[in-house]
Order: sequence, then structure tokens, then C-alpha cells
Amino acid sequence: MNEIIQKVLDLPGQIAGRVLGSRVSDTLDGFDSSNGVRSYFQTIYSWLALGMCILMVWGLINGAGDYFGSADTMGMIASIVTSLICLVAAFAIPNVVRMRGDSFAGNHSSMTHFLAHDVVKTNIRLLGELGALVVVTQALCMAVATVFNTSVYAPLGGGESIANMFWAAPSWYWTEASALIPFGVLDTLGASFSMADWNASISGSWSWDSIMGTLGMLVNAVILLAVFHIAAALYGVLYNAAAWIVGWVQNPHLPIKNS
Repeated sequence: MNEIIQKVLDLPGQIAGRVLGSRVSDTLDGFDSSNGVRSYFQTIYSWLALGMCILMVWGLINGAGDYFGSADTMGMIASIVTSLICLVAAFAIPNVVRMRGDSFAGNHSSMTHFLAHDVVKTNIRLLGELGALVVVTQALCMAVATVFNTSVYAPLGGGESIANMFWAAPSWYWTEASALIPFGVLDTLGASFSMADWNASISGSWSWDSIMGTLGMLVNAVILLAVFHIAAALYGVLYNAAAWIVGWVQNPHLPIKNS
């Protein structure tokens, strides 16, 4: 009876072995390695970059008919220029996602370090880079609108839904860290994480305010990029401190060298 039960229990493994061979077990054994989880994340980010590109191009095409159908002559001419700018951005911005995904290839120390350190820091930097590129693109469109003294068609919002995915992990870790750090230090810095408005409407005029507004957007792009890179560096310091504390708790000792 026990032999029959054992054969029944072994049946899934035998079927999997015949159909898939050793691929499943080899994949699971190598998951926590540079060729495992890092490779999978690299592939996921490549697909997300492709999805963002498709959504941005589709968003550009989908709304063009309605806008151009009601625009005046100057608006149509200016919007043709800004549409070309947005079309270039629809390929350039997702390419940053792919490049950050490629950065996951390399050495692998542990799953914890990869997920809690590498992925989070990469996503924080990525959000700053995406936001900065969006604002720069909008600044270029603003410059065109200023020259033509009109409102322009400049849709970029198609990729925002995918960009928001990269904030999930950093947001969770930042919230947990904020609860542990006193005096609201991280809360104050976190308040400066103003995401770029991918759906901002762009209009300009022959005025000093419009010119300064365009220059201000370029400055904001630099500030946005700097804030997120500072946040990534600060998170790295907090992670290293937390890792040291956990290591010390596991093996308590006084950091004193004997002479």
C-alpha cells in the first residue's frame, strides 16, 4: 500500500521530468544567481520599455485626430513640430527603462541585497530620469508654443501608467524607513518627490512669462533629477546601516581592535 502511495506522490515529478526534462529544477536552482533573478528582471524591464513605447506612440496617434480637427492654422503647424518631438521622446524615454534593466546584469551577492538595494536604488534613479526627460520634452514643446504663440498638441501620458510601477518598491521601503527614523527627516525629503506631470497641457505666447516658464521647466528637470539621485544615495546609506545593524545583532561584538 505504501508503495502505491509513493508512486502516486512521485507521479507529478515523473511527468514533469518527461515533458520538461531538468529545465524546471535547473531554473529554480539557479534562480538566486546573476543568470537567474537578475536575468529575469532584465527581461521584464525590456518588456516594460517596449510596452511604454507602444502606449506613448498609441497615445500620440489616438488623440491627434480630435486635436487637429479643432486647431487653428498656427496651432496645426506648431503641433506638427511638437508631435515629432513627442514621437522621438516616445522612443527615447522607454530606452532609459531598457538601459536601467540592462544594469541588473552582473555580479550577484544575495537575493536580499538585490531586491532591497539594487532594485530599489535603480527604480529611484529611473523615476528621476524619466521625470526629467518628460519635463525636458515638455520644455521643448513649450518653446515651440511660445514661438508660434499658440497651444500645441504634446501628449506624453501614455507611458505614465508603466512609470508608476517603478515607484511601488521604493515607496514601500521609504515608508517603512520613515517610521523608524525620528524627527520626520525622511518625511520632509519624501515631500519633495513631486512626480512629473506627464499629461500637462502646453501653451505659449509672445511674452516674458512664457520664455521664463520654458527656462523654468529646464531648471525643474535638473532639480528633479538631482532630488531623486540624492534620494537613491541616501537610501543606499540607510540600507548599509540597516544591514550592519542586522549583521551585528546576529553576531554581537564591539568594534575594537586588540593591539
